[in-house]
Amino acid sequence: MAATDLPKIALGAWAWGNDGTFGDGIDAAQLKPIFDAAMSAGLNL
Repeated sequence: MAATDLPKIALGAWAWGNDGTFGDGIDAAQLKPIFDAAMSAGLNL
């Protein structure tokens, strides 16, 4: 993938559920629909 093929935005998920930064106490089953929706909308980064 060339740099020009990257989307203008990215889904930042590095802190999901692991340290309270975003989604403290939220498990993977609750976060997966968010991720799936982002991928369906064309995000790939």
